[in-house]
Formats: sequence, C-alpha cells, structure tokens
Amino acid sequence: MPVPLTDPTAEPQTLDEVRDWHRGLVEALLEHRAGVLRAIHAGFAVAARFAGMTEADVDAYFDAQLREMDRLTVLNLVASAEATIRIDYFRRVRGKLKDPLARAYRKWHKTLSGAKQLRPDFDEGGILDVLREGHLPDNNILGRFRECLRPRHWVGHGRYWGKPVEVDTLDPDEVYDRARAMLAAIPP
Repeated sequence: MPVPLTDPTAEPQTLDEVRDWHRGLVEALLEHRAGVLRAIHAGFAVAARFAGMTEADVDAYFDAQLREMDRLTVLNLVASAEATIRIDYFRRVRGKLKDPLARAYRKWHKTLSGAKQLRPDFDEGGILDVLREGHLPDNNILGRFRECLRPRHWVGHGRYWGKPVEVDTLDPDEVYDRARAMLAAIPP
C-alpha cells in the first residue's frame, strides 16, 4: 500500500505556488492585451486571431481568457488543499499517530473497503466529515471551504451540468483565503 508522500512522481503544489502562477499569467495576459491594443491603435500588424477585431472585441477576448484562468486557478487551489488534507490523513492513519484526529481517522478508515482505504472519499461521507466531527475550532471554516468544491468539480469534470453559482462568485483570492483557513484549522 503506497504512501502518497513517498511516490517519486508526485508533484503537489502549495497554495502559494498556485497563487503565484495565477498572478504571473494574469500579468502576462494584461500585458499581451495592452500590446495588441497598442498595435491596433498604431495600425501595426497583429496576430491573425486579432485581425479585424475592434478594441471591444479584443477586450472581450482577453476578459474570456482571464475568466478561464480564474476558473482553472480555483480548480488548482482547491485540488492543492485537497492534496494537503489527504496527505495529512494518510500521515495520521499510516503513522498511527495518537492525537484525537488521527484516532478518528483510523476508526473511520477501518470501516472502509480495501479500495476505499486506498482512495477514501473526500467530501460527503469522507475525510471532511471526519474533520467536521469536533476536530476543527470552527466548522464555519469547513462550510466555506466546501462551497469552493462545487466550482472545482464543475471545471474539473468537464462542465457538462448546470454551472454552480459559486463559479461566478468565488474568485481565486477568495478561494485561496478559504483554502488557507481550512488548512490552518486542521490540528497539528
């Protein structure tokens, strides 16, 4: 039974790494937009995709790119937090730690089938529910984090169902804050 921390192919990202990636790409997109608009105003040649576009068309194009970047960042932030929580879960279960959360995790873990022990559910009926049962200083933090799961699932699973309202209401900064608060609330 492999421990996620020892897999040499694992590449977990921290919340800060995801946020820095997002900021860098947003800066690049904004600079690209400005360059395209300067070229259009000066009458210079532009990339084929921008040929014939008005300023409003260019703004709409880059607004769509930024919106997509935000959605992918939300997915990455929530996935990063989930990975951190899962790694902590396996550290406590397999390390047979003695703290109350580790004992609660192990008790729940023993109820799972063999396949589920390798990949336990995360949200409903899963790891987050064990955390909710008296192991967090404030369950409101968990509730706010769970609201971030809906846009993550929608983006990560192909957007084939109705768009959750959180997709348009939670920006990367808010999701970063909620995920960071969730991770900070988990007992050491």
